[in-house]
Amino acid sequence: MRSLLFGIVLVTAASQLGATSCGGGVLRDPGFDLWCGDTLCAWKLERGDIRRVPTWHAADAGVELVDTGTAIEQFSAVDSIDGTCLRFDLISDVAETAQAELGIDIYGDGTIERAFPLPTVPWKAVSYVFAVKGPFTGIRFELAKHGPGRAVIARMHAVVVHDGCAGVPELWGGPAPLGALCVHAADCASSICAGGVTDVLGLCAGCDPSAPMCSAGQVCGLADPGPADRAVPFACVAPAARELGEQCLAGAECATGTCHAGVCSTCASDAGCPGTRCTAAYPQGPSLCGAGGHLAPPGAPCAGNADCATGTCSGAVRRQCPDGRACANDANCPVDGNLVPGPCTAVGIQGGSCA
Repeated sequence: MRSLLFGIVLVTAASQLGATSCGGGVLRDPGFDLWCGDTLCAWKLERGDIRRVPTWHAADAGVELVDTGTAIEQFSAVDSIDGTCLRFDLISDVAETAQAELGIDIYGDGTIERAFPLPTVPWKAVSYVFAVKGPFTGIRFELAKHGPGRAVIARMHAVVVHDGCAGVPELWGGPAPLGALCVHAADCASSICAGGVTDVLGLCAGCDPSAPMCSAGQVCGLADPGPADRAVPFACVAPAARELGEQCLAGAECATGTCHAGVCSTCASDAGCPGTRCTAAYPQGPSLCGAGGHLAPPGAPCAGNADCATGTCSGAVRRQCPDGRACANDANCPVDGNLVPGPCTAVGIQGGSCA
C-alpha cells in the first residue's frame, strides 16, 4: 500500500507542475486585454463595478476600479514547486484618495496575508517582491479600491524569480487545506500529510491510505474534488458510495466493489471477463467487460450507449477534466501551461444502467 500511495502522491503532485507559463508568469491576462462584454474574461469581479478605459495610449486599454469598494481577483495555481520568491510589476494611475492596493491571499481562503499599496504616481512602472513560506499551493491576487477617486491599472504582471527575496520575511498562509502540498503533518490543517517525508512532498489529507484511521463504517478513499489548483484529497468516505465512473482509491469505495486504474469499474483484468476483454469505456474511464461492444443486457452496468445491447445507457452525464476529476465547467479544472483552465468534457454516463 505504501508504494501505491507514493505513486498516487507523485502523480497528483506532478499534476501541479507547469502551473506557471513560460518565463515564470503566474497570471493570465496580466495586461487586462481580454474582455467578455463589460467584464474581464480572466479576472473575476469580486464586488463593485469596473470598466475598460484608455491608459497613456488610446490603443492600450486598462481596467478602472469604478466604485469605492470595487475589487477584482484572480486565483493563480502557482505553488512552491514553481518557486517561493515572486515579483510583480505594476503600472497604474491611482489617486491618493482611492487607497488602492494589491492583496496577497495564500490558498485563496479569504485571508489577505499582505497588502501592497498601489503607487499614486501616474503611469510609473514599479516592482515589488515577496516571499512565501513553502510548501504552499495557490495564491489569490486581489486588486481593490477602498476610497473615492480614480484607480486605473494598466498591467499587473506576476512572475516567479530565483533571486531577490534574500532577507524578505516570508508570508505564511497557515496550516494547509486538503489536497495542498506538504512535507510534515504540522503543515496541514488536518495534521495528516500523506506521503510526505523529509524533503519529499506529500498531500494534506483527511486520512492516510498507508495507515488509515477512519471511524467505523468509513473507508479511506477520495473526497470530492476541491479547488482546481489542488489534488483530489484523500478522506474518510462511506463504503460503496462511489458510482461506476467515479474516481477511487480502493474497491471498498465503489458500489461495484472494484477500483481499477483509479476509477470505479466492473472488472480489473480479462480474467474477469469470460469470452471478452476488460477495457476502458473511454480515456480515464471505467473498465467494463466488452466496453463499447453492445454486449451488456438490460439492467447491466454501463458507461455509454455503446456498452448496451439495447443501445441505451441510462444515468447522469459524466463530465471530467483532463486529469480525470469530476467537473461542472472549465473553471473546475487545473490550468494548462498557458494558464487556461479545462476543458471540462462530457465523456460518458456515471453509474449507468442499460435500459
